[in-house]
Amino acid sequence: MKSVIAIARLSSPCQGFKVTHRKAATVLLLLCAAWACAPRASAAQRASAKQGVALRTEGRRSVVVRVRGRAHVLDLSKHVDAMRIEGATELSRTRKGGFVYLLLEVCGLSKVPPDDRQCGAGVECNLVWLKLDARWKVSDAKSVLYESCWLPVTSDEGPKVRGRTLLLEFDNLRNNTRHEVSYDADKPEEGLTEKTRPMPKENR
Repeated sequence: MKSVIAIARLSSPCQGFKVTHRKAATVLLLLCAAWACAPRASAAQRASAKQGVALRTEGRRSVVVRVRGRAHVLDLSKHVDAMRIEGATELSRTRKGGFVYLLLEVCGLSKVPPDDRQCGAGVECNLVWLKLDARWKVSDAKSVLYESCWLPVTSDEGPKVRGRTLLLEFDNLRNNTRHEVSYDADKPEEGLTEKTRPMPKENR
């Protein structure tokens, strides 16, 4: 699949002005200062954006995937642990053998509404693999909970996409185990592969 990326060049507001008197010069300096101080995405945010395509959410537990101008609403109620989805990212999409395979990262609130009690400000995140038929109905699915206030499980880096593969490591703090989940977009029918081993003693 070939992607065409359009890059818009932003020019400084300091260019293209001619200072005719002191007042205009003062205004110009203020504009330049405002432009220089304007917030920009951090390196981490830019790196995160490259990991996939942000999806629009619908209701509490559904996301919208757009393909060639057509919107497909996917109900993830059976595949996510968050009480309300706050963010979803499409990490991979592959067509093979008449099916569409999606890999999604989905995060949301542990409780709705949030409060000041246990997990009142907690987050639940799932890595979700979906096998969809030609009508975009779920034929098969697998979900891995890798960040949770309730369980508890946590991941230092979350899913990491490298080319056509993905790797996710997370720790289960309840039973002191480390989990490694992998995915290969060239073999999407194999879904998510998970391995478990004891957590290193220094992390317990």
